[in-house]
Amino acid sequence: MSDAVGQVGPGLAAARPREGVDVSPADSLGSSLRFVEHVADLTAIFEPKVNIVSLRREASAALTEETRRAVGEWHGKLFTVAVPEAEPIVAEQLIGLPTLAADALRWIEVLADLTGSLHVGVRLARLESAMCPRFHVDRVPIRLVTTYAGRGTEVLSNEHVDRARLGHGGLYTTDEASGVMITPNHVRSTSTFDVVLLKGDTWPDNAGLGAVHRSPPASAASPRLVMTLDVL
Repeated sequence: MSDAVGQVGPGLAAARPREGVDVSPADSLGSSLRFVEHVADLTAIFEPKVNIVSLRREASAALTEETRRAVGEWHGKLFTVAVPEAEPIVAEQLIGLPTLAADALRWIEVLADLTGSLHVGVRLARLESAMCPRFHVDRVPIRLVTTYAGRGTEVLSNEHVDRARLGHGGLYTTDEASGVMITPNHVRSTSTFDVVLLKGDTWPDNAGLGAVHRSPPASAASPRLVMTLDVL
């Protein structure tokens, strides 16, 4: 088990910062979005007003090369792991891609440490179009997303969203025309390889306040490779 963030507690009932952890609003935009530089600062997601935390990181040459091969060789993977036995399962699913497998395993363990969950659903998808092109909220407790190839997830902080315009409230038009973005220039794009935590609508005491995000464009000529992790 990774000790990058430490064990938070049993399950999502422990949805609060650990005592003694300095949760700083490093490079923040508004009250619900945080951009951070260190893995330990992912605990900012436990702040009640925060629903998006994005960790900036640089990829190694080995990870970049394996990502290039993966996006060209296969269309994706979908599997579930029990975290204490995750290493051989991830290695088997990503056979021939040891650096990518080690990176996926690291973030599985970090998510487990943060939430106390011992089971994680893993999805690695090669996308040639935007999977979720409209701004929306996930009905999950929390989701970890990292984009290995292509453009990163686009996010909006709470103060720049008219939630009444999400989904059907957008009158089936584009986000740009629906009015969901109170201030369109505040759409933020995460970068390739960044690790993003999205607090969903079913996180404790977060109903109606889930992270608002969407997928950027992709194409056959410029596909995305995206990993999403969900606690189970």
